[in-house]
Parts: sequence; C-alpha cells; structure tokens
Amino acid sequence: MPDSLLPPVVMLRGLIRSNFHWGDFPERLAPWCTNIIRPEIPGNGFRFNEKTPASIHALMKDVRQQVIAQHNGPVIIVAVSMGAMIAMEWARCYPAEIAAMHLINTSLANMSLPWQRMQAPALLSLVAHATGRDRLESCIMRWTMNLADRKSLQDRWLAFNREHPLTWGNGIAQMWAASRYRGPLTAPIKDVWFYNAEKDHLVKSACTARIASKWQKPLDTHPTAGHDLPMDAGDWLASLIGPRLNLMV
Repeated sequence: MPDSLLPPVVMLRGLIRSNFHWGDFPERLAPWCTNIIRPEIPGNGFRFNEKTPASIHALMKDVRQQVIAQHNGPVIIVAVSMGAMIAMEWARCYPAEIAAMHLINTSLANMSLPWQRMQAPALLSLVAHATGRDRLESCIMRWTMNLADRKSLQDRWLAFNREHPLTWGNGIAQMWAASRYRGPLTAPIKDVWFYNAEKDHLVKSACTARIASKWQKPLDTHPTAGHDLPMDAGDWLASLIGPRLNLMV
C-alpha cells in the first residue's frame, strides 16, 4: 500500500515526448505511489502550440513551476532521457527540493561523445522520416522499443500525435538543448539511482553508465530492452523503483 508520507513522484519524459507517452507505467508504480505529477514540456503533447525553450535550464524552470503549482515541498523524480537532464539541472540548482532521482537512459555532453549520445543510424533514420508526422512517430517507436507490442500502441500514439503535432522548430530546439547540456560532475543530491538498457539503439548504454560511475551511484541494466525502458520493461523497472521509493519515507 502506498505510504501517505511519501513525497510526490514527478515523472518527466524526454525528447519530443509527452506525458501521454508514459502509457501504463504510472499504474505499475501504484502499489508504491499514487501521488504522481506529470509535467508537460512546452512544445510537446498537450502544450504543442507553445514554443520550446532552447536550453535545459529554461526547460527546468518551466517544469519546476508546474510542479510548485501543485506541491510545496520536496519531490522524487523519475525521468527518461532528456527528462533526466532536466532533473539533473533541477537538483543542481535547487538540491533541497529533490528528495531522490531515478534516472533512465540518459547522457551528458561533458561525459559522452555526440555519436554515443545519439547513434548515427538512428539519427539518419529519424531525419529521413522527419517530413511526415506519422512516418516520424513510427520511426521513433522502432528505434526506441525492442520488446513492447508496438502494434497495440501505434494507432493510439499516431492519433495522439496528429492531434498534438510537433513543430520543426520545437523539435530542433529540444535537440539543441539536449545536445549542449553539460551536467554536474558529481551527484548534486545523495539519493540517486540509474537505469539503462543494454540494447538501447538510440543512446549508447555506456552514456548512463558513465554518469553513474562518475557520481558513484548504483546502476541497474536491462539486458534486452531499448531506449523506452518504461514501455519495454515496465514491470522490471517498477519492481526496482517501487521499493526504493519507500526508502524516502
């Protein structure tokens, strides 16, 4: 049963993803936590008609204000990819506001090379499919999911994408922000856990491992999942994160 004393869990998605794309992962965490806040990055999903700031720091400020509007006090962050960069920046600037972080398949410009942070075959494929919204979304799913049932997700995700279209400008702004972000060289807070996927075809799994090593924090690796770890191995990920949430009570 979830503990009422547990800080809220803030869930942050990554590059050109909406909080919609968490799918059923919040339900998988429900045995441990039901107080979940899911901010939306400007320019993505439900905020598709807004302009995306072109820096991780500016994105952090926006996300932080969304959270503060709903909760006044420390939070736990669960974040994927660029969302994890936003989390790291938040912890660097306001460490007292973050009780713990669970960071998934992420990278930093000051710890990994550009072609490790975005592998060339994936980048070329995404650029080649960028002219059509459905083609781009289908391409993203192919490069980020290894195990998930893409066929069962595709119709819903494509429909959401058509109703909440990403603009070229916002996509480029997010890629620019993520590509330049240089994160903390040491852990800004005590309680941090890392998770990566050995078969991530978008971002080299070594990128997350390098941060975990530099920060001297634990790392759990899934042997077959892809970049979208919550969708590919949601039960596995929840079984690791959930019990660790109770450590914060």
